Amino acid sequence: MDEIAEPGSFILYDESFPQSYRSYNSVFTNDWFHFKPDKDDQAFLNGLEIPRNRPVPIGDLHELSLMVNQLSYETYASNRFKSETIGLLLKLFFIKLSNKIHDCSLDIANGNYNKMSIIRSKIYNQPFKPWTIAEMSHELTMSRSNLQHLYKRFFGVSPIDDVIASRMEHAKYLLSTTNIAVKKIAEMCGYNNEIHFMRQFKKATAVTPSEYRANKGGQNP
Repeated sequence: MDEIAEPGSFILYDESFPQSYRSYNSVFTNDWFHFKPDKDDQAFLNGLEIPRNRPVPIGDLHELSLMVNQLSYETYASNRFKSETIGLLLKLFFIKLSNKIHDCSLDIANGNYNKMSIIRSKIYNQPFKPWTIAEMSHELTMSRSNLQHLYKRFFGVSPIDDVIASRMEHAKYLLSTTNIAVKKIAEMCGYNNEIHFMRQFKKATAVTPSEYRANKGGQNP
């Protein structure tokens, strides 16, 4: 049975473990590298307590992604201490990864993850609401900056970007399954301005709402 990984997840595979993953209803991009640890490396990794062979959500992967890019650069470079540099970068990468797992686990233990998950569920179930950072932070009784930091760390996306994504998904559903006018769909997705909705929809999908409806076989009003 397939397991759906959250955005901002990683998988550390053992060498002998079968690897199989794919996109799920969206464009899929990832950073990856292969490495062959010796006994000392295995002991080092075991000490970091990094889970193996399953998706682990840790939220914002930007810092780790930059480190993968640096590893790739060093792999194809011809500097004098190439092997030593790669070895140190790998150790730093896994230390950073372990720290993020630990930090994320602490937030899950003290209830922050559940709070963020509830808000995210509401955002996707109620895309018509005029969501604001102020409203979300008030509901969760936390500061705006803390809300935005935790949300991005857990889900790899900002709260407002998730609001927009939820509205776009709802709009696509309505456009492809109903003959409701575009102006009304804009209102049902939380937009007071039809033009703003149309611009945001085209930015997200590269087509206008009417073009999307035509491509998906929806009915024009």
